[in-house]
Amino acid sequence: MATGVMDITEILSSAQHMDAGIRSTAEQHLKHFQEQNFPGFVASLSAELSNNAKPADSRRLAGLIMKNVLDAKDDARKRELQTRWVGLDPALRQHVRDALLATLHAEVPDVRHTAAMVVAKVAAIELVRKEWQTLIETLLTTMGAQPPVPGTRTATLQAMGYVCEEMAQIKEQVLSPQEVNMILTAVVAGMSASEPDESRLAATTALCNAIEFAEHNFENNQERDMVMQVVCQGTVSSEIRIRVAAFECLHEIAAMYYSKLPPYMTELYNITVRAMREDQEDVALQAIEFWSTICDTEVDLIEEPSPEEPCHHFMRAACPHLTPVLLEQLTKQEEGQEQDDTGWGLSMAAGTCLGLCARVVADDIVPLVRASDRSYCSAACVQ
Repeated sequence: MATGVMDITEILSSAQHMDAGIRSTAEQHLKHFQEQNFPGFVASLSAELSNNAKPADSRRLAGLIMKNVLDAKDDARKRELQTRWVGLDPALRQHVRDALLATLHAEVPDVRHTAAMVVAKVAAIELVRKEWQTLIETLLTTMGAQPPVPGTRTATLQAMGYVCEEMAQIKEQVLSPQEVNMILTAVVAGMSASEPDESRLAATTALCNAIEFAEHNFENNQERDMVMQVVCQGTVSSEIRIRVAAFECLHEIAAMYYSKLPPYMTELYNITVRAMREDQEDVALQAIEFWSTICDTEVDLIEEPSPEEPCHHFMRAACPHLTPVLLEQLTKQEEGQEQDDTGWGLSMAAGTCLGLCARVVADDIVPLVRASDRSYCSAACVQ
């Protein structure tokens, strides 16, 4: 079987065949193609991914393979892959970048999402080298296009989120403050309740990835209020995935911007307690995680006091009201669950959070537990 641009579709399709023999042969062809002609291999994959006439499955696989030839968990292998990419002809790399950005407009959601992941992998290599300097501007322009195209906006937000996730793993500052500010502005706009659910989800996830770059924005009261407003709105979305992602944002914010939380704690208490008592388990778990994060932060601040960041003692104020709610969750063991079951769930998350509360308020938690219903105490003992 030849390995030119014209038949890469067949090879990729065969690599997903139910027959193990056909799959193995196709995988060998792909490996040989990559080893013998890496520039042609990359060109073929990018052409497949960006071609709307090709099958969705082959396009998605082409993108996943591209992602894997750009990154690796092992640091030495990662450097090797990055060097190989940088060594490609600049014109070919530009062609691939253009194809990836074009694929963000594809009709198939999975294909757009795959392209967003590959965009971030290329960005992780090139932005740190001061290359692909037009990427952020191009993504922002796509976000602001009128009339808006929901699928394209979603994929663009996903790409922004993945780029921020990659940048967070690089020690040096790659994105300029202006770029960070523009990304956050676009992401916050994408989280608006007026946006389609898929766009809101992508934007909320992107914010979670970008939040550590938002230090300047959290110093500005108006900007911080806007971020907190859209995140809190997300916690009551009708779409569970958005609610989960919004609570994930909240505990990231709690971890990174603890000192900025006082104006918001009453509302945060209300929405987390409501989620624990009334929402589905995936959401309730994230709500509990918010308080566990607060506990972790306050333990550190109490054990190692810092005049630059004083402890606000949120747990000491919340514990009398939060303890009964957490004890309620201890009773929510699934029917038939063994006492030594290590599966993570509401009861285990609540028990862990109570243990962290005890580290913060020490013996003050004891009368709170004793004052609660006997069934809750029994459940606590089981934990």
